[in-house]
Amino acid sequence: MAPSTPFNYLQRKRALKHASKPTAVAKITSRPYINPQIASPLFSILPAEIRNHIFYYALLAYPDPTRQCSKHSFWYRPGYTHARAIAVSLLLTCRRVYLETDLLPVVHNEHVIWGVEKPRIPPGSTNYLLHDRHMKLSQRNAVQFVHLFTQQFWLEDWKNQWLAFTTSWPEGGPEKIRITIRHTDWWYNLLGENSPLALDPKRKGRARVGDWVPDGQPYESGSWGSRFTNLTGLKKLEMELETIEAKRMELDTIVEKARSWKFPLGDGNVLVIDENCIAKSTWMGSKHFKGLNAPNVSAGLQLLQGSTASFSPFKSTPRSDTESEELGPGDTLDYYVVLLTWHAQPHSEYEDVPTPADAIPTSSTTTNSNPATINTAVAPPITAAPRGTYNRLNAVPTYYG
Repeated sequence: MAPSTPFNYLQRKRALKHASKPTAVAKITSRPYINPQIASPLFSILPAEIRNHIFYYALLAYPDPTRQCSKHSFWYRPGYTHARAIAVSLLLTCRRVYLETDLLPVVHNEHVIWGVEKPRIPPGSTNYLLHDRHMKLSQRNAVQFVHLFTQQFWLEDWKNQWLAFTTSWPEGGPEKIRITIRHTDWWYNLLGENSPLALDPKRKGRARVGDWVPDGQPYESGSWGSRFTNLTGLKKLEMELETIEAKRMELDTIVEKARSWKFPLGDGNVLVIDENCIAKSTWMGSKHFKGLNAPNVSAGLQLLQGSTASFSPFKSTPRSDTESEELGPGDTLDYYVVLLTWHAQPHSEYEDVPTPADAIPTSSTTTNSNPATINTAVAPPITAAPRGTYNRLNAVPTYYG
């Protein structure tokens, strides 16, 4: 065995030092006795139903006024102008409060996960690989709403990252997922090319205009749309697609095709688009981002008007940290956003939905050399046990408005 180096020795010493110090949560949960707090009006006078509503509102995330996002950052947008905070110190008030509220911040708040590369991630945020490391198994089981900001290549599974995300949930996954692709997340902004916007859930790898998989055809094995079969608890899917005004028509083409998208789920249901929940909006934001080169919009507009000038969606110099936070003349772009919503419906009402190739069962005992007669029967749907939110102190279900 190699002798311990000073560096390894210091590492072990530091780890033991931190391991020997119990956390605040450990101090509360390790005590065998629970003080019923009879002297507190919160527990002795208020009914549990009212107390639960108080805890619910007290533990909702709120914009932190002391942590405003830079207007020139990639993550600044409507609804995300400030970093969010949760008053989790409430859980450390006493052991009874902790046992009644420990899962509420997880259940009732949006979990933002970044499927993007730096510098598109806010400081202190986690990507999908680090998110689950900060949570206990019981907390991950309680997650209801995940908001995923993703670059297009991440969603299209070029590194099996979308597959890892959909298979990492211990009990069927969240009930609601929102996927946001921002203007800077499309392929043409990643590679510095002027290719039209394209998005195809049935195509494995990069989607291209004019090469769509027809509606009646099955999902290609490994396509991002086929990965929803790994989720058995999903009830609602939202997709938020954003681009600049110069590419509005390209995004509208994707939206029209998305009206026919149907995603089979692992519990036998199908995600079907809600025609009444298609929302379009615009907002004005920065075009000079910190940490990365910004879109050269003027060159893009020349190309759209028939110019033969070469197009590069990036400027030569990114915005520096010392420049003003204010949006002056020439600093803004008009962004066009479309929000699409799918709801889970019984598969029996949509028999035309093709089965993803990943979900077609194969037999190890029989072979068939004729591809025209391959059995494509679908395996029985996976049924997931219903999840509930429980008040563990009273051992009765509690409901939150």
